[in-house]
Amino acid sequence: MNSSLLDGVAALVPTFKRTELLIGRALSSIVEQSRLPTRVVVVNDLGDDGVLRTEAAVREWQHDGVHAEFLRNRRTKGAAGAWNSGLDHLLRTCDDPSRLFVAILDDDDRWERDHLARCLEAAEKGDLDVVASGFWRVEDDAKRILVTPPESLDVSSFLEGNPGIQGSNLFCRLTTLLEAGLFDESLPSCTDRDLCIRLADLPSVRYGVVAEPTVQHFASASLPRLSTPGSAAKRDGLDRFFRKWRWRMSDTERTAFAERAKGYFGWTEPEPSVPSVAPTGDVTLSSSAPKQAPVHLIVGTIANPARLGDVAGLLADLRKQVADADLSGHDVLILENGTGKTPDSALRQLVESHRSEGLRIHLIDRARHLADAQRGLVVDGGVSTGNRLPIAPARTVMQSYLYAFAKGRPGAVVWIVDDDMRLDPLVAQSNGRLRRQPQMLPPMLRELRRYRADRKLDIAIGTNTGAPPLPFAATVRVQLVDLVASLQWLALLDPQTALPDCGLNNVALRANRRDYYYDLSRKETDRLETPFPVTPAAPGESVGEAFERLALAAARILAGEQVFRPLAVAADIDPLALMGDGLQRGGNTFVFNIEALRLAPNPSPTIDDRPSRRSDMIWALLQKRYFGQCVVTLPIAVHHDRSRVPPGELDVERIVDDVRGYALFSALQDRREIFTVSDGQHLEIVPAEVERFTVLVQKYVEERLAAFRLSFHRIRGLKRVLRWLVDDGEKWWREAQYDQARDRLRTFCDCLDRCYTVSVLNAIEDGARALQEQQVGQFLEQLPNEIERHRNRLSKHAALAAGIEQEREANAKAIASMLAAPAGPLTVLGCGMEGVALSDGKHVFKVFDYWWKSSSTISAPARLRSLVGKWKDTRCLYPI
Repeated sequence: MNSSLLDGVAALVPTFKRTELLIGRALSSIVEQSRLPTRVVVVNDLGDDGVLRTEAAVREWQHDGVHAEFLRNRRTKGAAGAWNSGLDHLLRTCDDPSRLFVAILDDDDRWERDHLARCLEAAEKGDLDVVASGFWRVEDDAKRILVTPPESLDVSSFLEGNPGIQGSNLFCRLTTLLEAGLFDESLPSCTDRDLCIRLADLPSVRYGVVAEPTVQHFASASLPRLSTPGSAAKRDGLDRFFRKWRWRMSDTERTAFAERAKGYFGWTEPEPSVPSVAPTGDVTLSSSAPKQAPVHLIVGTIANPARLGDVAGLLADLRKQVADADLSGHDVLILENGTGKTPDSALRQLVESHRSEGLRIHLIDRARHLADAQRGLVVDGGVSTGNRLPIAPARTVMQSYLYAFAKGRPGAVVWIVDDDMRLDPLVAQSNGRLRRQPQMLPPMLRELRRYRADRKLDIAIGTNTGAPPLPFAATVRVQLVDLVASLQWLALLDPQTALPDCGLNNVALRANRRDYYYDLSRKETDRLETPFPVTPAAPGESVGEAFERLALAAARILAGEQVFRPLAVAADIDPLALMGDGLQRGGNTFVFNIEALRLAPNPSPTIDDRPSRRSDMIWALLQKRYFGQCVVTLPIAVHHDRSRVPPGELDVERIVDDVRGYALFSALQDRREIFTVSDGQHLEIVPAEVERFTVLVQKYVEERLAAFRLSFHRIRGLKRVLRWLVDDGEKWWREAQYDQARDRLRTFCDCLDRCYTVSVLNAIEDGARALQEQQVGQFLEQLPNEIERHRNRLSKHAALAAGIEQEREANAKAIASMLAAPAGPLTVLGCGMEGVALSDGKHVFKVFDYWWKSSSTISAPARLRSLVGKWKDTRCLYPI
């Protein structure tokens, strides 16, 4: 390797409450190097009360040819988070991470004068990715013990102990660190050996040593250290390291690990942790308060005729709720969102089928939407050109119809739910297994309405189970971590034996974590490198069967499914007890104050003729921050079903739109001063704040791109490991019976190769950064006007509701056609807006909005009474 191909060497120094040692030992040894680093990055860990003093000392410390950058740990508290903050910063600020080497130095260690020169020489001579040098271990009595690094990166040696890599003697190419996943922030100690295992896993990683000692590693018992024997941090680190890697250890390695950890640190294997999981059963709300009157529920969903299976499943689930005693009414509004200008006949047939089974549906087809848009009652969104509406304008149209419909039904609860949601969420059982089970919404909603009467509750954002409502690119990294770790574990087992059940382990990893499934989390980055091992699909599933199942399921990761880390809720939850404060809306929202539907549309920042994403979260933010609505999150769960979504490749435009939408939402969240609100709840922009706001937007664009870039490099590394595992001729799955499974995994790797190329990454970065100050300003200026236009349209809600009434007439005809008395058929005498008039030849029965009344004192026929009893008044019969 020619040195002209290098951008240089960066020294990375984490520090925590040791300013004197940092300046007098670590940094002084850096400036004494015969080969100076091109950059020095000092990262101060969180929680240091003297951080300002440390920052000032570092900034004052300047030497010819060396400039120190000072950062604060932006990630998980601890050494791993500090290291990763520095490595993330280097990636953001270098042109090519493959041309930059990183040398790590603890703040209380020091390098010998030729450390960097010797390491760089070895790297150049051998074209290496990783270099480890010998070091002196200096103890309190000044005794020096020579430690020589291992000749090779052998996984087994690091599983058993640390053969001689301590951070300060590690010299590594930045790309290699990125592909290995950086440091695991869930580990308070043992981070160096953990990283070395993942470095060793990378196929073709080039490793070499400088045997002579070039580092002084001070192992003082008087200073707080992660490796101090008996310390809580060391014991906790060993516990977590063991729980993470026990699946990978052979019996011999496990025994060696335990003996060494006990001898050096007094560690003993912990008892298996059993997380607290509520017992199974229907998900209900417990409350000792008096029961409330039944709820009139109005459901709104958007249906794509190209994916009728989605809405068909939702309608089937909703139909099971109709007869619930806690409902006084149950209406479903469906907005057709396909292509073309004419209604879809298949969707109409589906609606008629579910109507005949007892579900009161009101279909707003393309013709109705087009007619109402031409009258100025709803936004066009693209219906006039025959295009499918983007999600933001589609949701605005949907909530416009819901508002018009709900205005005539005081006290009703509106539920806006995506069509690919199901009403049987994934629930964690007491044994750690996950099971889909039905959830009855009406009892919960009735108690929430009582809560609203006592306090204030306008909007409740429910939760999802199964797959998160995110682009699949946001969950690929962690699932590949799980897939690779699961295959490494399966390789050690007999394919004929039953797969051990590690469900409780995975439940414990999910506990108290919100973003355990999310590659791009801002707040929780300590689960990125913690594997969730595969669990049995059914009791008794063999290891070989699990391998074949994983091979089949791997492609589903690129469809957005959660193969390894599905979202789940505990059974017997009490939403009132678990009410939270958040704005992460996503396809499951309850509106108790229907005026919230009028106050704001789903704002759609349109940039480069494409609506950005996150409009639903911006809607929730506007409601809470500017319009005085009480917005809460509740664990009222649905199941996000992506089983019908085909696997795809990275959609650059969609990712760019998500980055832009995230940046705009985050800036709005941070910069409240950008708008003021008048007494009439009219939004007004503050021009003096626009420049600061746009700077903040650009900051969040770079934050999101940085997180995506870290995942991008890690995915490339994991793909290399996965392909090597599949093709390893020593694994038991080399047998012919697993040929098809191996081919599927190879196809999956090929798809990852196509998706995760440098050109794709560059296209995403260029597209996101093309967001200009002028475009941000235009969105801010137009938002108040967009809100006013939405409100003006909804002032004509009576005219909008008239179109829905035509659907009510269709409903009446549908129910009339299926009613027949035992003595003979019922004749339809008339059908109008009020309902339908029927006769059995002797008496006349009137079904008003599906609530029947007889014109005489004689009882209605039993057949009529049994059927119309489940069709209650669409207006709320029980005043709130």
